[in-house]
Amino acid sequence: DVGGARTVRAEFVRRIQHLNYMVLPVAEVDRLLAERLGITLGDQLELTTPGRVAGALGVDGLVYGYLINFDDMTAGVYNVKKVRAGFRLVHGPTGRVIWSRGLGVKSIIAGGKVGAGVTILKELKDPEEGLIESMGPAGEIPGIRDWYIARVVGLERVGEAAVVAIGEKVLTKALRIHLKLEADIMLNRILRTFPSGPGWRAPAPDDPPGDDPPEGGPGGREGE
Repeated sequence: DVGGARTVRAEFVRRIQHLNYMVLPVAEVDRLLAERLGITLGDQLELTTPGRVAGALGVDGLVYGYLINFDDMTAGVYNVKKVRAGFRLVHGPTGRVIWSRGLGVKSIIAGGKVGAGVTILKELKDPEEGLIESMGPAGEIPGIRDWYIARVVGLERVGEAAVVAIGEKVLTKALRIHLKLEADIMLNRILRTFPSGPGWRAPAPDDPPGDDPPEGGPGGREGE
C-alpha cells in the first residue's frame, strides 16, 4: 500500500507528541530536508550522517522509521493483514542510538474447518518471512522479526472468508482506515518502551519572549 508509510509516520508522530517531546511538524521536516540536504526520499537518509540531518533540522534527536510490511492479502482460505515496522531514536550530534524497537502485527481470516488452525501454524512457523538481506539497519532492530497475532476469524466456508476479507478491505479503504487496527496495535506495543522526553521548561525571568509551552500545557501532555 503506497500510503502505508505516510500513515504509520503520522501516527508515530502523533503519539510521541504526548511523551514530553517538542516535535517538528512533518511538513517542516520534509521541507528542510529537501531545501538544505536535497533529500526527498527516505532511503537517501542513509547516505548522510545523523549529525548533518539534525543540523539541517535544528533538532537534538531523530527518529528513523523502517516500514517492512503494510499488506492485505486475500486468497480465499488464507487471508491475512500484515503491518511491520522498526524505529530508532538517535542522538543527532553524536549519532548514538538511544532506543530501537520493531514488531510485526497480523490479522487472519481463514476459511474451512481446519483453515484457522493451519493458518496460525503457518504464520508462526516462519518469523523471517518478508525479511530481505538488503534491509540494512532495520535488520538489527530488536523485535523486527517478532509477530503478534492481533485477531483470528475462522469461518466454516472458504467463500465466506474471502467475502469477509474483501469486504473489510473495500470498507476500510473507503473510510481511509485501511490496516489501522494492525498499525495501532503495532505502534502501541512498540512505544511501550519509548523513553519520555525532557519535557517543557518554564521560561526564566530573563529569557527572551516567545518561549511558549507546547500545546497541552507543561510537559506536552494534554490535560496536565
